[in-house]
Amino acid sequence: MSNRNSTILDVFEEQINALTPQLNGAANSAGYQARKLAFDTFKEHGFPTRKNEEYRYTPLGKALEESFADFTTNPAIDYSKIKEKELPVFSGNTIVFINGTYDETMSQLTEKNNLEIIISKSQKDLIENASLASGEEDAFSGLNLALATSGCQINVEKGAVIEESINIIHITCAADGKVMANCRHEVNIGENAQAKITEIFLGSGDQAAFTNSVMEVSLAHHAILEHYKVGLDSDHELRIDNTRIQQQNNSVLHTVNVNFGGKMIRNNLNITLNGEHCETNLDGLYMPVAKGTIDNHTVVDHRLPNSNSNELYKGIIGKQATGVFNGKVFVRQDAQKTNAFQSNNNILLADTATINTKPQLEIWADDVKCTHGCTTGQMDKEQLFYLRARGIDKESAQKLLLKAFAEEVIEKIKDEVLRARVAAILEEKLDS
Repeated sequence: MSNRNSTILDVFEEQINALTPQLNGAANSAGYQARKLAFDTFKEHGFPTRKNEEYRYTPLGKALEESFADFTTNPAIDYSKIKEKELPVFSGNTIVFINGTYDETMSQLTEKNNLEIIISKSQKDLIENASLASGEEDAFSGLNLALATSGCQINVEKGAVIEESINIIHITCAADGKVMANCRHEVNIGENAQAKITEIFLGSGDQAAFTNSVMEVSLAHHAILEHYKVGLDSDHELRIDNTRIQQQNNSVLHTVNVNFGGKMIRNNLNITLNGEHCETNLDGLYMPVAKGTIDNHTVVDHRLPNSNSNELYKGIIGKQATGVFNGKVFVRQDAQKTNAFQSNNNILLADTATINTKPQLEIWADDVKCTHGCTTGQMDKEQLFYLRARGIDKESAQKLLLKAFAEEVIEKIKDEVLRARVAAILEEKLDS
C-alpha cells in the first residue's frame, strides 16, 4: 500500500490539478478516464519498493522522494547550457523534447510520402491519442499515462520504406533547477513497411532530473524496424523508460540499447511475438558511473510457433557502480519450433563494483531450442599478459580489451553515423 504521507505523491497530485484546465471539455473522454484510473491505481499501490522483486536493486521511488519532494515546476530553458555537441548530426526527421516539452526550434520535420508524424503538444492531444496501454503493468508507466504532457505519434504506411532515421531526442537541462519530464510516444509500422527509429536521452546540469518515458510500438505483418536507444544521462539523472513492442507474422525487429552514466537508470523492454515466423534481436551495453545504477529488464514473449529471438547484453562496471540485468524469455504452449537465445556478460573493474544478473527461461512447449547464460568476472589476466608482453602498457592493454568487449554490441548499430558517435563516446569513457 502507498504511504499516504508521501510528499512526492502531493507533488504529482498538484501536477494533475495544474493540467486539468488544458482538457477543454475532454474530461469525459475515454482517454482522460484511462489517465484518471492510472493515477488512482498509482496512488493506491505507490512506488515499488525493495520488497518488489522487479525493483529490488533499483529503488527509484525512494530516490524520487529524496530529490523531488520540494519540486514545483521546471525552470525556463537556457539553450546555451544544452550540450548539442554530444549529439550526432542527423539527416532525417528530428523531434526534440526539452524538459518534457516539444521544442519546434530545435526540431526538423520534413514531409515525406507514406510517413506521418503527429506531435502531441498538449494534455488534450495526448488524451485524444491515448490508446494502447493503461499503465497497469508498471507503476511508472501508469504515472506516465497520467502526467505526460508531450509526445509524438509516428505512422509508417503499408509498403513504405523510410531510409533515413526518425530521431527522437530527449534533452533534460537541469542547470537552473530540478526537472521532471514525462513523454509518451506511439509508433505504428504498417504491413511490409521498413523504418529506423533512434532515441537519444541527453542530460546536463548539476541538479536532479527525472525522465519518465513510454513508447508503444506495433509492427504489422512483414514489417521491419531498426530501433536504437542511447542514454547520455547526467550524473544526477533519474530515468525510467518503458518500451513495449508488439510483433505480427513475419515481422523483424532489431533493437540496440546503449547507456552511459546516470544516477539511476531503468530500462524496461517488453516484446510480444503475436505472430509466426517473427525475428527479434536485442542487444545492449551498459556502463554506469561511480555510485550510479543502470538496470535493464527485458521480456520476450513467444506466443506462436516458428519464431527466433537472440539477446545479448554486456556490462562494464567500474568502482562503486551497479549494473542489473533481468532477462525473461517466455515460450508459450503454442509456440512450438521456437529458437530463443539469451546471454548476459559482465566485466567488473574493481572489488567495489556490483552486478546483479538473472537470465530466465519459462518454457511450456516441448519442441524448442532455448539457451540462456551469464558470465561475470574481471578482465582476462592471460590476455593482459599477452598484450603487455608485446610492449603495451597496462592501461592501454585494459582499454583495448574493454573496447573489444563492448564493440560486439556497438557493431550491431547499422546506422554508420550513430555507430561512430557511440564508439567515440565509449573511447571517451574508457579514457576518463
